[in-house]
Amino acid sequence: MKIGIITYHCSNNYGAQLQAYATCHFLQKMGHEAEVIDCNTIGVGPIFMWSLESLRAIFGSIRNNFLSLVSERKRYRLFNEFSRNMIGLSKPCYTKVELDKACKNYDYIITGSDQVWHPMICEGNTRFFLDLPIPDNRKIAYAPSFGVSEYSKEEVDEYMPMISKIGHLSVREESGRRMIKKYTGRDAKIVVDPTMLLTRADWDKILIPAKYQKYLFYFTILDEPNGTDELVRKIAQEKGLEIVRIGTVRDIMKRGFINARANGPQQFLGLVRDADFVVTTSFHGTVFSILYEKQFLCVLNNNDRNSRMETLLSGLGLDSRMIRNIHNSKISKVSIINYQDVNARLAELREESMQFLNNSIKE
Repeated sequence: MKIGIITYHCSNNYGAQLQAYATCHFLQKMGHEAEVIDCNTIGVGPIFMWSLESLRAIFGSIRNNFLSLVSERKRYRLFNEFSRNMIGLSKPCYTKVELDKACKNYDYIITGSDQVWHPMICEGNTRFFLDLPIPDNRKIAYAPSFGVSEYSKEEVDEYMPMISKIGHLSVREESGRRMIKKYTGRDAKIVVDPTMLLTRADWDKILIPAKYQKYLFYFTILDEPNGTDELVRKIAQEKGLEIVRIGTVRDIMKRGFINARANGPQQFLGLVRDADFVVTTSFHGTVFSILYEKQFLCVLNNNDRNSRMETLLSGLGLDSRMIRNIHNSKISKVSIINYQDVNARLAELREESMQFLNNSIKE
């Protein structure tokens, strides 16, 4: 089968690019002709646009430290190279008319995964809901995330009718399943993120080893909860480790951390694999910690976007790795992860997710 994937792959975000690679690569392993439809030039919501605050942060860092400019240029180059060379991309579609025409060349169209149904990403853009001129039974939603626990009335009215028409529905977290049931009456299957459809051996083929030794990898995307830096320093001191960090642009100037922001997706994989311990606020930071059998902690943010973490970790029996309140957490009492049990559960979830894709494509 020829399969087109619609996702958000152009962001300089490790999870966004790695999940796009994983979906495409896994389908190819299944024997399909798969590619990501390169349509991200068609409008996207403001969450990935430069805000006044982010511009101020960047230029403030550049003013204080010229190395931040060098770091960001290298980072963008590595992400662009990964997108061009590792993710199988179609010919670009610059307009909705071109996208509608291109979609007719595929047997199936998949939307997902990642937060493609987040209101700030899909705002004013219906392609992530497969509002396309193809039969509904040729539309598949694989592991999309809403990124929020509830839609506004306006968002329900705009997006749920399109979701209800997708022939094969799955989601990444429990809150998304509940939303779909509530507003469409349909049952969506919870599946694993596409990065978990691939094995550790698959990822080892493309990673670039870390250049550090004996370190704690500290990975955040957005601003972390207050006290997280102190928690990381405490763990690193107890374990005798250096701290290698990928954080926001503002974090480049923080002392006591080795700044590793100037790394692309392949280097990120190496940083996780070679770490002695991982602390992260990121979903995909958590995913790859599990795939590489790391001892780790996942610090939850104080918002309504934690359902994907909770679904993943609860499903694998790793609830104890979630830190909900840093100041009340007793880190010294966290037990060592038994990955024999975790891998057995992951194998079951992976098999169920593969079966969903197989059944969806066969029909």
